[in-house]
Amino acid sequence: MNAPERWSPGRAAAWLRRPVPEDHKYRRGVLAVRTGSARYPGAAVIGVSAAWRTGIGMVRYVAPLGDASPDLPSPVEAVLARHPETVPGPGRCDAWLIGSGTDPSARTAAEEAEVLELLHGTAPVVVDAGALDLVERREGDAAPLILTPHAGEFARLIRRTPPTEDGSPAGVARRAGAAAELAAELGVAVLLKGSVSICADPDGRAIAHGPATPWLATAGTGDALAGILGALLAAHAEHLRERPAAVVELGATAALLHDSAARIAARDPEARGAGSPITALDLVAALPHAFRSVSSAGTGAIAS
Repeated sequence: MNAPERWSPGRAAAWLRRPVPEDHKYRRGVLAVRTGSARYPGAAVIGVSAAWRTGIGMVRYVAPLGDASPDLPSPVEAVLARHPETVPGPGRCDAWLIGSGTDPSARTAAEEAEVLELLHGTAPVVVDAGALDLVERREGDAAPLILTPHAGEFARLIRRTPPTEDGSPAGVARRAGAAAELAAELGVAVLLKGSVSICADPDGRAIAHGPATPWLATAGTGDALAGILGALLAAHAEHLRERPAAVVELGATAALLHDSAARIAARDPEARGAGSPITALDLVAALPHAFRSVSSAGTGAIAS
């Protein structure tokens, strides 16, 4: 495969929707989040927090079915403790985020049925972590999906050892080709996470961003990326209905905004590992600053 496109703040800025006077919370986009578990309630908190900080109108949180622990707070309790503005339970939404912080081996039959219904629905879906294994069971045409695997998850999906991430142009091209191959096989967009993240669609288009700051290599940052991407899909759901292929640009924008926030939080503007360690919530706290910085690089917004 030829070298993938390179994404820029100027191109990403067009997808960062700023509110206008006639907006209300529903017009700005509603994201429904079905993530986290009794074992990993923090994944739900991080994803919801990132979605709020990316400029969404409303976030709903829907707890997985049949999942409970007497020793830890439930995901919904953890989410509401951090963000009481979050609306618990299902309802009207423009996009879904599923899978972060969930374990397929612990998934109940009822939960599996609910998730499969979402994959066959009409709203765009970000599919992360513990829901990735269900994508192969989707049949027929449905709303756009975008998968967010890390290298290990990607290897399981593609069923072979993926190209090594070595940072070279040839290595980036090989990873882009592998991501595009999986996207074509499954008929969905794929955001392959890494130092250089690749977003590919079933038609062979691939966009790269990176190298990102190495301070991103810490627990929970993938959950934050999923929340950012979910918010972008919800904000542009109407545009995606008219042009589903735009999901690959939203994936690239999410990767760029995610890295920009991490660089701000770590004080590592050149992505060389300078600055200081960060947590996923440090990244989330920097998202408004990153949003402002990236959006100022653009000349116009995508109409939604």
